[in-house]
Amino acid sequence: MWIGCLVMRLVLRNARLYVDGEFIEASIVVDGSTITAIVKDPDKYIGSADKVIDAHGLPVVPGGIDIHAHIYDPDYTHHEDWRSGSLAAAYGGLTTVFDMPLRMFVDSVDKLRLKVEAGLRDSYVNFGVHAGMMRDDNLDSIPSLAREGVVGYKVFTVGREWMASDHGILRIMELVRDHDGVVMVHAEDHALIDYGLENVRGRSDPLAHHDARSDFAEALAVAKVGYYAASTLSHVHIVHLTSMLGAYMVENLWLTGTMITAETCPQYLYFTRDDVSRWGNYLKITPSLKTREDVEALWDALARGVIDAVASDHAPAPREEKEVGVWEAWGGIPVIELIIPFMYTFGVRQGRIGFDRFVEVVSTNPARIMRLYPRKGVIAVGSDADLVVLDVNLCKKAKADQLHHKVNWTPFEGVEMCGWPRHVIVNGELVIEDMELVGKPGMGCYVGEYLKK
Repeated sequence: MWIGCLVMRLVLRNARLYVDGEFIEASIVVDGSTITAIVKDPDKYIGSADKVIDAHGLPVVPGGIDIHAHIYDPDYTHHEDWRSGSLAAAYGGLTTVFDMPLRMFVDSVDKLRLKVEAGLRDSYVNFGVHAGMMRDDNLDSIPSLAREGVVGYKVFTVGREWMASDHGILRIMELVRDHDGVVMVHAEDHALIDYGLENVRGRSDPLAHHDARSDFAEALAVAKVGYYAASTLSHVHIVHLTSMLGAYMVENLWLTGTMITAETCPQYLYFTRDDVSRWGNYLKITPSLKTREDVEALWDALARGVIDAVASDHAPAPREEKEVGVWEAWGGIPVIELIIPFMYTFGVRQGRIGFDRFVEVVSTNPARIMRLYPRKGVIAVGSDADLVVLDVNLCKKAKADQLHHKVNWTPFEGVEMCGWPRHVIVNGELVIEDMELVGKPGMGCYVGEYLKK
């Protein structure tokens, strides 16, 4: 049995909790790894506590849950690994992270165990592992992976070496449905991407990558897998949604009763193709960046509930793998530490979303999508004590030399953000105290233990 949780008793006093549209003053009592009381007067609990933390009237939110991050691949640990990636997550207020397959296919129990064992040894936060890339030739592994607690199964609709056939996707959906899982789809239409690549043939400028990958390709793939999900009565989750057209298709499918959820990422809520002139291949990400109109449409879809969650798609690479030709350059950026301050700054402070919606998209909805709610994603008696004291008064510029991911750069360099985590509690234990590391590698639990079929 995979275990790895440590426990501690503590009281988090003088907190502000957001309940039913308003902040209330309360204290949170934790016994072991579980919230056991939410009280106005914590005095009778303080004497028996191993630790008392004073929130000084700052908001306390359920720990963030990133359901899409590329943390650990045995062949790419020079990009990221559990120790550095989970440390960045912890400093960013994330208490659970789901590792998405990067290059190594996670399509057997042995490969899953390789990732889980590394996480139990090195992760500062709770973690899950998605399977994938699922194709026609490995879909029979789904039942055995589900028995080990896997919920998410990654599918590509593009890329000859990764994509499943249409028939394969339907069969994958049936198997995942039968094991109460989620089919997580990278949605770009293969034919339209091929067509786009033909149209930029001969170009070597960084923008060529983005021009080759259109919003039409995203919308068409969303529509196809959405109708497949409707036909098979399965849950499809669209990862890293980038466009107004893609959001439009998600909304239409949702309105017809399809079991569809979607995520977007900070990079798609901030950068556009115009920013490529400054950052070049450092902003090479897949799917591609779109326009300012798409950015605003994504914010609108997020506010209205069309997009359910914000994930990182964290996929860093060393500078030398970015400072090459556009077609050889690595596609991905480091962003895992910035989800919560980014969403608080550009969402709540700028009036695009309310505080309640902020909590939903960074914690509650990810917990629901990954079958962890109400154990996680909420502050309630009986829920896990994964808690973040958010310093909404602290504003500072993002700087690579102050962040904790493995590589030494960020495209958000110099962008001022507010709402940085001051204290971070994982499983009832402090990992970050007053913005300083007090936790140790291996504190995180494999959440698949809760999810085994």
